[in-house]
This record gives sequence, structure tokens and C-alpha cells, in this order.
Amino acid sequence: MDGELRTAAREGMDRKEDLEMKERIGYGIVGCGYSGGIHGENITKLPGARLAAVWDVDPERTACFARDYGAEPASSLEQLCEHPEVDALLITTPNHRHVQPAVMGAEKGKHIFCEKPVALSFSDTKKMLQAARDNQVHFFAAHTTNFIPGVQAAKRLLLEGAIGRLLVIEAVHTDWAGPQREVGWKQKKALSGGHLYHHMHEAELICQLAGLPQRVYALGRNLAHFGPGFGDEEDVMMLLMDFPTAPPVQQMGIPGILASLTIGSAFHQGDHFVKIQGEKGGIRLDFKESRILVELAGEKGRMVTKQFPLHETEEEDQERREGYQKNRFDAGKGFGKPGMKTSGWMQSIFASELAAFHQLLRRGEIRPEYRSLVDGTAALRCMKLLDSAMESIERQGPVLLSWEGGEEENGK
Repeated sequence: MDGELRTAAREGMDRKEDLEMKERIGYGIVGCGYSGGIHGENITKLPGARLAAVWDVDPERTACFARDYGAEPASSLEQLCEHPEVDALLITTPNHRHVQPAVMGAEKGKHIFCEKPVALSFSDTKKMLQAARDNQVHFFAAHTTNFIPGVQAAKRLLLEGAIGRLLVIEAVHTDWAGPQREVGWKQKKALSGGHLYHHMHEAELICQLAGLPQRVYALGRNLAHFGPGFGDEEDVMMLLMDFPTAPPVQQMGIPGILASLTIGSAFHQGDHFVKIQGEKGGIRLDFKESRILVELAGEKGRMVTKQFPLHETEEEDQERREGYQKNRFDAGKGFGKPGMKTSGWMQSIFASELAAFHQLLRRGEIRPEYRSLVDGTAALRCMKLLDSAMESIERQGPVLLSWEGGEEENGK
């Protein structure tokens, strides 16, 4: 067994050294739709990268995409995964089609970059991660919220103790969606997972900030979206979570962290924020206004308020604010569709996450704040929470969360 492990490790090192010696890393895209187009554009601007081949279930879309980005059109998923010039796969298919290309690509020795949500179940997520580990390739969970500069700034403030001990996290992502001329896959629960899975950013951020909840109680149902122009997903989801305390605090008899998440498309007066409350102050990530508000306890009990931008530039922040205003009466108009031009701020954070993946392949390096995206922790925690919330809805009661296989499945 030791010999087999040494051989596998050597093969993994050899594969990494081969990538370091290559002038350019070849990427393959699975899924030539909206997200695929963003990544295709970013690959053309990324030093040391080339888009080698692409494939989509729609042959015409494959051909057009390949022509637009100067790539080779593959005739099948198998051909793409076996392509000699493809070193890594970017999986940008609809959510229910992530598992097969991730497993097949890993088995063919390709590194995997998978769009969110990684899968639609905890068990499928484990299967994908295991395939990557078995074949000594990287698996990168593309959870884009981690690449918003303001989100990382908020995490640093929390880690530095700026607001003291963490108490409560409150997340809201709500809007109103009207009937659509064509019901896309994002409105079909079997294909997207519904709001909770497809818009998993806030759930994932809660896990990034506080870890895996020990218990979740969830309610969800469709209240207003029936008939032509609508899918079958719940339009209101509400989650309550509690978290275990660290041992020193636990010994003092202080209870753990609490968190809530409200998400859905049945809210005419929608909002989008994550509030992080501590003993000494609070941090509000205001995605609608594209800013961070920090309130800290000052002298004589007065609160000191500071404001920071959410994105890299004021132009990106302004574009985000205008996007919410433009679609405030029907968020469905903002759903990404093939060929649709994305916003500058979205292009920017997609470029940042692709650059992090590229750095991992070229140099074997990943910044500490992104490590959970490549060691399996982020994907597994998030999926465990989402699955447990759905179980809670079905049971009509709270659900306890635990790793079925201990720390090994936690990516540690």
C-alpha cells in the first residue's frame, strides 16, 4: 500500500512539474452558455493560458463558441476529456450536469474547475472530490463571492477581532421575479436545485465565516409563482442555524453563534445583504448598494461608522447598484442567458477566481483565504448545509448536521 501511495504522489508531482514546464496551460470548457462565455473571454486575457477545446450538448452552440474563441470543437464529452492539449476542464453546464464531466475529466487526468453549486447533493459532491483525489488532480470549487474584494475585507476584519467575538449572522437575498417568456433551466428545480442551491452564495459565506452549523431549521414553499412563465422552485426559503462554540468560550458557559438566511423571489421590497454582528460592533455587506458599512464601539459608548467599497473600482460598484435598480421589478430579466453580455463587476470576479486556479496549476500555490475552495471544505460544508435545510423542510423540524466520515470528509 505504501508503494502505491508513493507512486500516486510521484505521478501527481510529475503532472504538476509538466504544467510548470509548459509555456501555456490548455483549458477545455464544458458548457458553452452564459458562464462559459465569461470564462472563455477571461482565458483569452490570461497570460500563459489558451482555450484548447470546448464542448456543449448543443453541437451548433459548440461550433459557434469554438469559432468565437479560436478553440477546437469537441464532438463529445469523452473527446474533450481525452484531448491531449487540455490540461484542465472548466465545468460551466447547468447545475445538474456537473458530476459526469468532473468525474470523467479527473479520471482522464484533467484538473477540475467547477462552477457553483458544485453539485445538487452532498453525496455527488463527495463523489467528485474523491475522483479528483484518486487521480491526483486539483478540484476547484468556483464560489465567486469569495473573490469580491469587500467580502475578503470583511473576513479580515472579523479575523483581526475588529468587532470582537462573533454573535449573529443575518443574510437576506430577496427580490421579485415576474413571468418569463421562456422558462429556463434556472427556474426548474430538478435542473438548478432551486433558489437555495443556485443562489448558494450567502449560505456558503455563512459557512466561511462560522463553519458548519450543528443544527438547521428551514421552511420553504412556493407562495406566488404558478402557471405559465414560472418554474417549480420554492419562491421563499427561510433558514435558522446555530453553531458550536470554540472550547474556551464553551467552558465559560457562553452559547454559540446564531445565523439566519432568507432567500427567494416573492419579495417586491427585496434586499441583498449579509450582516455580521459581534460584541464590539458590526459589519454590513450591502450587495444592493455595493458597499461595506462597519460600525465599531468608540469612546464614551459612541459608535464609529466607516464605509468601504465592495468591488475593485467605483465604476464596478456603480454598475452593480444600477443593475439592481434596472431589474427591481423583475429580477428574472437579469438571469444569465447564452450570448448575454455580463456586467463588468461580474467579469472581474470571474477573472480573479480563474487567475487563482491558474496560479494553482502553474505554481502549486493558493492564497490562504482560498484554500477551502481546493481542499474540499467549502464545497462539502455548503452542500451539507443545503441538503440538511431541504431535509428540514421535508421533515418539518430541525436537523442535526454532522460529517458522516469524520474529519477526512471535511477536507482536513
